[in-house]
Amino acid sequence: MKIYDHYIIALASLLLTTAVIFAALDETRLGLCFSICLIETLALNELYIYLNPKAKKRLNTVNYMLFAGFSFIVVAKASEAIWGTNMAEILWGIIKLKITEML
Repeated sequence: MKIYDHYIIALASLLLTTAVIFAALDETRLGLCFSICLIETLALNELYIYLNPKAKKRLNTVNYMLFAGFSFIVVAKASEAIWGTNMAEILWGIIKLKITEML
């Protein structure tokens, strides 16, 4: 097996274990779940970047996308605290509106 296969198996096992723990604890906060999975993924990415320098470019792309998701959650929580608006609900309403317009 190549190192990429080991990476995929390790990441899937790690995230599955985390999801099972969250389900057992009845955790429903998306921000917490995403943050924990983000930390796990970044730690595993750094380990595999160290083991295989050729994978650095691709894994850095994944890291940037995860950071963008984390930044959205931070901005959503900050706007909720400052203005009292829930950005996730507003975004979901816009998505629903666009989908119904397309139909």
